[in-house]
Amino acid sequence: MIDAGKNKLPTGLFAEDKINSNESEGAFNEFIDDKLKDLVENIINEGDLTSFGERDSDIIVETDDINPPRFSYGGGEGGEGGGKGSDGPGEGSERIRFSLPFDRLMELMAEKLRLPNLIKEGQGKIKEVSYEFKTFGTAGVILDKKRTFRRALKSNIGTGDYNPDEDKYDLLIRRKDRRYKLPERVEKPKFKAVCFYMGDISYSTYGERLELEKRIVGFIHNWLNYNYGKHNVEHRFFVHDSEAHEVMEDDFFKVTNAGGTRASIVFDLVSRVAFNEYDPETTNFYGFYFGDGELFSNDAEEIGEILNKDLFPIFNRIGIVEVKPSSISNLVERLRERYADDNVIRLDRVDNKKEIIKAIKNLFGEKQYA
Repeated sequence: MIDAGKNKLPTGLFAEDKINSNESEGAFNEFIDDKLKDLVENIINEGDLTSFGERDSDIIVETDDINPPRFSYGGGEGGEGGGKGSDGPGEGSERIRFSLPFDRLMELMAEKLRLPNLIKEGQGKIKEVSYEFKTFGTAGVILDKKRTFRRALKSNIGTGDYNPDEDKYDLLIRRKDRRYKLPERVEKPKFKAVCFYMGDISYSTYGERLELEKRIVGFIHNWLNYNYGKHNVEHRFFVHDSEAHEVMEDDFFKVTNAGGTRASIVFDLVSRVAFNEYDPETTNFYGFYFGDGELFSNDAEEIGEILNKDLFPIFNRIGIVEVKPSSISNLVERLRERYADDNVIRLDRVDNKKEIIKAIKNLFGEKQYA
């Protein structure tokens, strides 16, 4: 407690030194923003996408060895009514745990990677209907109190019923002053998208290769949901060895390996599903293939024909990624002869997790990064 009799301080000193809640909140938000940028930087440098947590949910971020901003008044020596000053660097550091909205993380990632918003085809023929209070009338159910008050005040000033100079403070709200909120039907374009994930489950696909695929698939899943809205995107999963099948998402990474492989059959299956089950005029199509790229015979040529004839005309984006390719992997190499600079069909190779971000830039960026 400061004794004003013993400590004659200039008037207004406390007001000048005091930090209001808005300032402290702003400083803390800047502090958190710096930590989020560090998180995104780490994801990009390390290719570690595990920080995303559960899809479409808030991300829990923890930081340690930091001192969150603290604010104190006076000299910081303590005493009755006093407060302890901020700790010095490295003293009293603590762990902070906070929640980061999913959309905010995706926004930061998009800015850092310079990923554009996805183009939505289909002219928005699917409409999402909502009701917004855009108009106001003299009759209705929901009274707009602000508009009613303003009109009543004007009316009472005009009639002289409200005149503070003459100590008249009565405010009469007449029927003609009342204004009600009226709902207006609003139709907004709603874009629908479907994404086909295709994976090679032949004998050579296991371990780290599947883990890398899982990380890339996780980002694609999040990126499409962020751009279209998670309820507007359908995600479907297909696998192949010597045959092709549709599977549940969890089975995409768990199916028992089998011998032999033929990749063109999964592209053919996806093309038939796309044409038979969706309307090309109202649907945005995406397709991504992951495998070791070890193809034999004329498999690559058959894939090229399916891409050119069936998928290219209606798909927004097709990505083909060789994961941990070997010396005999040849799918990307052979397709590059035709699609090296294509904007719809993107080709890449990923050998370790630090190359994941490069692949994502290549799959979704404005230009090729390979």
